[in-house]
Amino acid sequence: MTTLVVIGANPTVARAAATLPGRVVHVQLPGAPALAPGDRVLTCDFLDLPGFLAFTDEVLRPLRPTAVVSLTELGLEPAALAARRLGVAGVDPDVVRATRDKLRMRQLLERRAPHLNPDFAAGDDAESVERLFAAHGRAVAKPVDGVGSTSVLLVEGIDALPEDRRTAGYLLEQFAEGREFSVEALSADGTHTVVGIAEKGTTDGFVEVSHMMPPPSLDPLQQEAVARAVGELLDAVGVTDGPSHTEVKVDGDKVVVIETHTRLGGDGIADLVHLTTGVEWRRAALGWAVGAGIRQGAAAAPAAATVFLVAPPGRVTAVAPTPELTHAEVHAWDLPVRPGDEVRPLRCSSDRLGMAVLTAADTDACTAAVAELTARQIITTAPGPAAV
Repeated sequence: MTTLVVIGANPTVARAAATLPGRVVHVQLPGAPALAPGDRVLTCDFLDLPGFLAFTDEVLRPLRPTAVVSLTELGLEPAALAARRLGVAGVDPDVVRATRDKLRMRQLLERRAPHLNPDFAAGDDAESVERLFAAHGRAVAKPVDGVGSTSVLLVEGIDALPEDRRTAGYLLEQFAEGREFSVEALSADGTHTVVGIAEKGTTDGFVEVSHMMPPPSLDPLQQEAVARAVGELLDAVGVTDGPSHTEVKVDGDKVVVIETHTRLGGDGIADLVHLTTGVEWRRAALGWAVGAGIRQGAAAAPAAATVFLVAPPGRVTAVAPTPELTHAEVHAWDLPVRPGDEVRPLRCSSDRLGMAVLTAADTDACTAAVAELTARQIITTAPGPAAV
């Protein structure tokens, strides 16, 4: 019987893990949300790597695991290190580091697939930063280890570049033109299979506010080009097995990589894959390590989207009920805010207030439904302390 160790699962991932054959053991941070009563859960601060590796030797090794995996950003490196230490299936720690460190990923692409890169410069390389702005006028500044659109800034000229972005902790990139997409793929022995492509909607501050699948703006040839580019990227950074979530921009026939991760995408993208293809993406993203393969049923809808509910900063005064839409059905609705709650300015993903999952008859209807819901005033706010 196989034993799969899963690091840092949320309840949704744990439910997917429970459908896999064999035994599943979860390792959770102290104070993490409770999983199902039947789940086997061990507690360890896996962010303390020396302590976690001692836990791996003392607690996990006697369980004789078959594989150690994670689908959460902060669990990726601990899971990879534990798998290597135990000599079991998992993602290579060097690959995890190469994808989590955005500068390192750019450097690998520059050597192995430079056509997928925008121009870039390390934040502390003053000469390269100056050349970047001289060539392109503006650039995107992002933390080399950032997630969730946190602290991503479009800088309109070198004189506008803050001092705290001129450090080794930041990466400067040429602003890539075109529309943005995310790509879910599963790799096995170096062969990369795309299971879904989503088209993103973002704010001017790069916060993601919608995802549509299939992508309305990509024709079949462009989708093939995106799949080829993702395969080249994954080869370049050394991904051979497991799930990946890659973000790209497409401008005509040019594909530019924004970033990649050795996990599936968040923001309900796994639900979009399941709804539009029938692939149980969370299950597949875990089960590859124990040979479970991809389980696929019938697609529930030709097109689907996640839409994030936002509001101006301040204090919530009213919350509208779940709406009926002209062009789509509301498949799921999660809006926990209530009157009196504070709303922060929309600077990163954690500032979003709720999420809707929509299903539609085709991509045109899906596009119209996303626009319709985005235009609705679901949450009303009044100026308050959060607006400062």
